[in-house]
Amino acid sequence: MQNILVRTTVVRMSYQMVLRGNIKAAMARRDWLGQKTAESIGLTAATFSSRLHGRTEWRMNELVDLAIALDVPFSRLVEGIDSELAVTA
Repeated sequence: MQNILVRTTVVRMSYQMVLRGNIKAAMARRDWLGQKTAESIGLTAATFSSRLHGRTEWRMNELVDLAIALDVPFSRLVEGIDSELAVTA
């Protein structure tokens, strides 16, 4: 019998990456690009991009407005963040 070494790589995602993934998935379901999404919540495209890529923190009201605009539960946008924070704490 032959032994096989299997390597696994654990990739830790920051909560910003988790949030970005959730937002981009919701945008894709609606077939929205950044410009349209930004306008739907009253942000410039540059500000939206800065938030989406983690250069600037989201404000709670922006995330609530985003959930409403994308017609998804708020919990879907933040899904997975609590478990990510528990891993890094």
